[in-house]
This record gives sequence, structure tokens and C-alpha cells, in this order.
Amino acid sequence: MTGAAYWIGLAVALAGTALLCAALWKVTVRARRAAAELERQAQALAQEIDRRHSAETALGESEKRQRELLEHLPIGVLFLDLRGTVLDANPHLCQMLGRSVETLRQLTVADVLNPAEVPQSRALLGPLLRGEIPVAVRETGVRRPDGSELQVRARISVLRDADGQPRHLIGVIEDIGEHLRLAETERARDAAEASSRAKSEFVSRMSHELRTPLNAMLGFAQLLSMDRKPALAPAQQAWAAQIQRAGWHLLEMINDTLDLARIESGMVELNTQPLDLAPLIRASVALIGATADKRGIVLGEQLDERASAAMGDETRLKQVMTNLLSNAVKYNREGGRITVETRLANERQVEIVVRDTGLGMTPTQLAGLFQPYNRLGREASSIEGTGIGLVISRRLAELMGGTLKASSTEGQGSSFVLRLPRAAFTDSGSPIRGSPEAAPDYHRRVVHYIEDNETNVEVMRGILSQRPQVALEVSPNGLDGLASVRQRRPDLILLDMHLPDIGGLELLRYLKHDDAAADIPVLVVSADASPARIEQALTLGAAHYLTKPVDIATFLQTLDQALMNLDTRWG
Repeated sequence: MTGAAYWIGLAVALAGTALLCAALWKVTVRARRAAAELERQAQALAQEIDRRHSAETALGESEKRQRELLEHLPIGVLFLDLRGTVLDANPHLCQMLGRSVETLRQLTVADVLNPAEVPQSRALLGPLLRGEIPVAVRETGVRRPDGSELQVRARISVLRDADGQPRHLIGVIEDIGEHLRLAETERARDAAEASSRAKSEFVSRMSHELRTPLNAMLGFAQLLSMDRKPALAPAQQAWAAQIQRAGWHLLEMINDTLDLARIESGMVELNTQPLDLAPLIRASVALIGATADKRGIVLGEQLDERASAAMGDETRLKQVMTNLLSNAVKYNREGGRITVETRLANERQVEIVVRDTGLGMTPTQLAGLFQPYNRLGREASSIEGTGIGLVISRRLAELMGGTLKASSTEGQGSSFVLRLPRAAFTDSGSPIRGSPEAAPDYHRRVVHYIEDNETNVEVMRGILSQRPQVALEVSPNGLDGLASVRQRRPDLILLDMHLPDIGGLELLRYLKHDDAAADIPVLVVSADASPARIEQALTLGAAHYLTKPVDIATFLQTLDQALMNLDTRWG
């Protein structure tokens, strides 16, 4: 082979080799690209599988949560077909209806409804399916297997497909029996409160009507006792004192009648304080002394010095003692005996015992003793009574932190034991109000009395006759009084709460907002003794609130204090 041919063959071989290498490189690149694409697709497929698995897991967990929610939801849930057949129900609904879910799936809604409610419930189905109403709401009764009926509130909605066509019904069922019972209880409570308010208003009105004539009786009785020109004979003085005792006792009974409504409603207010028992018991005994004397009944006391004081409300304790003593007189025999005893029950309590030698009671009568309006078969007797006095007395004793118990033997008499907390010191009282002190040394004063009752005006004239330096002017109604006060300024105004033309509170408000009268002290003198009215008057600016019947000594003391605080006016 020549040299030229050699090099040509070599070049051809090299070229072929290059072409082969190029072909092999191209094939390799394609293979690598194919492998890379296959790997990418495999990764994408794996990711899609993971996503689908996660979605299926989430869907399963969501369905599980929804099922658990339905199973534990404290309200009934019901699935129905469009004909009202039960497809499924949650456990709470099964419990409400007293049926298993398998039993419910064999029933329609009409099978569990009160038959009287079925037509009205069916009438709502048409508008609901047509989309005329979004939700059908019914309060109805459903029957349980034991024959009882459950009151429920049902809300029915429609489940629709993608085209908006109805597929199923879903109902939410709520037991409203407790709500209905609560509503009925609230209505009954409101009715009871309205009745209580009406009774309280009636009693308050009656109290006012009774206080007005009682103010005249006690006012004139006090004036008779104070009159020295000429003075009453000793026997007449004693009679006047008895009138006062009876009058003040009647006043306390009126007050207690008002408080009875508060006792029954749990709103009674007590002024609990240490009380000296000896004068309180003697004052109570004095109230029934005349009645006891008429029947020849002997009154005795056995007072232990160690049991001399107790904690209680003075007025309420007097009421209890008066009731016990009055009963001891009424149900005693002619020429019998009543003993009032105080003794130490223990280191922390004292006892007041009222013992009589009267008719006594059988065990049956004793068992019904503290029942309201139970007179123990003595309704037909000549003995007066209402059958509530002992009931009130026991409740008052309990409100004062004590007890009231009774024991009795038929034909031999009865004993009532009032137990109260022991007190560390004493505070005495008296059934007859104190005498007015000597007239104070102040000069002329003008007092304007706004009062429409002529008898009350005359009582006030008699009271102020004890103060000759006081000139009394009177207006029979509120508006005339307001005009008179503006025209001639008085030193002090006496104001009644019940006037024919304007309420006392409204007139007081006018007086305290009037530049010419705002600084004139106003003393309210009224038969309206309700705590609310007293608080309102004092809040509006009244200096004092005195209730009728008026205790002359207390009234003059209050009047003197108010007038002595003024600058002296000579005249």
C-alpha cells in the first residue's frame, strides 16, 4: 500500500469512528433525557398519590368528626326522604323519642306526631319543597312508646342537588318541655307578684284610712292629758291614759298588718336591739289588765334577773307578747290566773313563758295550733279571733332569731315559751309616750300647714297651743299652699302627703326647686307610713318624716329643734 492510500484509509477510519461516537453520544443524551422524564413523571405520580391519600384521610377524619358531632350533639337531628320516612337519626333524638334508630327507620314522621298536629305539619311541606319558605318551624307534641308526649320545636330544611331539586329533608328537633315549664313558672311568679303588690297596695291604703281617724283620737286624748285649764280629774286622767294605751296598741297592730305582707314575702325589716324585758312585759300586761280584771283573772310575774335582757325588735316583741297575753285572757276560765315568767334557757338564750289556767287543748288541737286561720274548732264560740295571731307571732319570733313553742293539757291550761337571744345590756321602753318638755326659749315663728283634713288641722292647732310663740297658717290644698308660701314666707312648712289637687312628693319637689322656698325646712306629717314613701320624701329634701298618729312629745321636740336652728325673728 502506498503512503497516500494509507493516510486516506486512516482518515476514513477516523471519520467513521467520529460518526460512530457522535451517534453514540446522541443516543446517550436521548436515553438520559428519557430517563429524566420518566423520573419526573414518577415523582409527579407519587405526589398525586400522596395528595389523594391525604385528601381521603382528611375526608375520613371529617366524616368521623361529623358523625361524632351528630352522635354527641345535645339536640335531635333527623334525616328524611321527601315522603317523610326516617332515613337516619342521631342518638340524642333516639333518646328523646325513646326509640332505637332501627325502629325509627321503619316509621314516618306522622307515626310519632300527635295526630292532631299531622295536618298542619303536612301543610308546611309543599311550600318548603317549592322553596317558598327556607325553613319550616313547628312547636308540636311527639308520642313516646310509653304513651307520654314530649313537647318539641322542629326546624325542617331541604337538601337539594346541583340542579336545585329536593333530595332529602333534614330536621333539628329540640325538647322545649323545660322551657315551657319555666315559662309557666315565670307566669305564675309574675301573677303572684302582681297579687302581692295589689294586696300590699290595698293594705297600705287601708292603713292610711285607719291612721287618719286614729290621729284624731290619739291627738285629742294626748291634749286632754296635757290640759291644765282645768286639769282632768284623776279618774279621767286614767281613762285618757287607757285611750292612749289602746290607741298606740291599735297603731302597732296597723303597722304589723302592713308588715305581715312583708313577712309572707320575706321582706320584713326588723330593728333588732338589746331590750329590757321587765318594762316591756309590764307594758304588755298593762294592755290586757282591764280585760283580765273584768273576768277576775289574776296576773302574776316571775322575772329572773339573769334573764333581764334579750335581742329583738321592740314593736314586734310587744306584738308577740300582746298576742300571747290576749289569748291567755280569752281562753282562760273566770277567776283564773296568768303568769309571765322569764328564765335563762342557757348562756346564750332567754325564755319568756306565758302560762294560763284556761281551757287547754287536746293533742289534736295542739298539732294544728300554728296553722293559719285554724281556730281549733272554736269558731262557733263567743270568743273573738281570726286564727292568724299565733302564726304571725311564731314567724316574728323566728325572724328575731328565736322560737315559739306551746304545750297544753285539756282542762288545765296552756304554756307558750318564747325563746330569744340573750342581750348583754338593756334598753327600756314604755307604752305611753313621754310628756312634752317645757316650751323652749325661742321667739315668734310662723308655721304653714298644708293639710286638707279639718280634723287633722284641729289636732295640730291643739298641739301648737303648747307653743304660744308659734303662729299657724293653713292651706287646704297643695297649689294654694305653694302660692301662700311664696306670698308670705313661713319659718317652717308642715306637709301632708295626700292632698286633693297634687301629690305631696310632687309639691315637695316644687318647693325645693323654688328660689323663694327652697331653704324653708319641711316636716312631713302623713298617715302614709310606707318605708318607700318615707325614703322618697327624705331624698327630695324633707327635714323629717313624722307619721300619724302623732306622738305630741316627739313632734314638739322635732318642731322645736327645727325652729331653734333658725335665725331669731322678733314680732
